[in-house]
Amino acid sequence: MGRTSNAREGLISAAADELWQGSYGSVGVGSLCAAAGVKRGSFYYFFDSKDDLVLAALERSWARLRERFDATLGDTAVAPLQRLPRLFEAIADLHDGFLQETGQVPGCPFGNLGVELGNSHPGIRERVAAIFGRAKARLQTVLDEAREAGELDADAGEIERRAEQIFACLQGSQVLAKTHNDPDAIRRMAPVAVAIACGRAESAPALDA
Repeated sequence: MGRTSNAREGLISAAADELWQGSYGSVGVGSLCAAAGVKRGSFYYFFDSKDDLVLAALERSWARLRERFDATLGDTAVAPLQRLPRLFEAIADLHDGFLQETGQVPGCPFGNLGVELGNSHPGIRERVAAIFGRAKARLQTVLDEAREAGELDADAGEIERRAEQIFACLQGSQVLAKTHNDPDAIRRMAPVAVAIACGRAESAPALDA
């Protein structure tokens, strides 16, 4: 029973790693089985399809990223608005690690899949949208805390809108980081995120891509 569980977990971990640095099209069942040390013929014992494995891998990738969201945005020893740059720094650090290990900045694993698959895999698209919703909700919680602390003056609807814009800023910064192979593109967007939170995005500093 333990070996069966380990084999399934190995496939999920391998898929999460490969999808983060590759794409749905470039990741094959055979290569995943080889990476996980699982016989190819056993794959369908654990998963009904490649898409089922991808869904599990997406959740594994979110669990990894959620640790960074929680460690930065959930640190109550830091004022709420000051946590936003720390999140951008943490995500940039993650991409620094990939750059040092592989020579490439992979970008956001969820955004990559969402763009690649579009409407061709609705189940995966819906899961990506759900994960985006979790991330946005976490940002919204921080902005709510900032409002309660007197750092922001905005109603609930405005707080939600700004959280969505900050998340879009984080996603866009990862596209830039991947395009330019430069994690600092993420760090440079941190002041913009704070400006959005404060409702003064129009005064955010110009950034060099």
